[in-house]
Amino acid sequence: MPRNDPLLAGGTGRLAFGPADEDRLVLRTLEFVCQQLAAWRDDPLRPKNSSERESNEKDLNWSLCNFLDVKSRAHLPMARFTHEVPQSPRRTVDIGVHGLDQPTTIDTRSYGRDDPFLVIECKRLPSPGGKGREREYLSGFANGSPTGGIQRFKLSMHGGQVEVAAIVGYIEKHNAPYWHKKINLWLVDLVNNPSRDRVEWSSSESLQQLMYDADNTGWCDSRHPRIGDSITPEIRLRHLWVQMS
Repeated sequence: MPRNDPLLAGGTGRLAFGPADEDRLVLRTLEFVCQQLAAWRDDPLRPKNSSERESNEKDLNWSLCNFLDVKSRAHLPMARFTHEVPQSPRRTVDIGVHGLDQPTTIDTRSYGRDDPFLVIECKRLPSPGGKGREREYLSGFANGSPTGGIQRFKLSMHGGQVEVAAIVGYIEKHNAPYWHKKINLWLVDLVNNPSRDRVEWSSSESLQQLMYDADNTGWCDSRHPRIGDSITPEIRLRHLWVQMS
């Protein structure tokens, strides 16, 4: 990843989030995660004992969370990474980022030791769910419950207490430019053909400019209105993608 802080600025060739002082810890954390994705993927200690384990999303999430938590001790000592963080009595998000003993203040909001100031959902690309669930990075249903990555943020099922969140995409087929285009095409289809996923979609929610580097990691931003119990009417998402092979 370039060292000219592309995650902390706006303008041509840069990402969309502005460097508000209150958001700087969040943005530093997002930059840290992005920088570590390729190192985690290539880590010889990462479990790769079988094709089943390699492609199991829960194992990938646990491994990534553990790696980030260890690396943060040296590179982001003000943050801790935890796996399967409760968002409600029945729902968890894949990774939460917490402060230390003292409350962490983000945009005048205070987050205690057990309250994540950033949450990260993780999705495989393509989705392993088969026909009917191929769009789960964006939206989906299974057993009557919303399964879409962005969809859950729009419903405030994930990230209701934060203004900025992230989705990590494990690219197992094709590459970041392919998925950037594909997800935006899915969004156009949802705008033109409203579904029963409990939310409304707009063309303004498309994934913005894709940045891509030599480590086969990619990142981009999007913004989404949301409903339900949330601290702001909009969620800002950073999409962080790593090509797994």
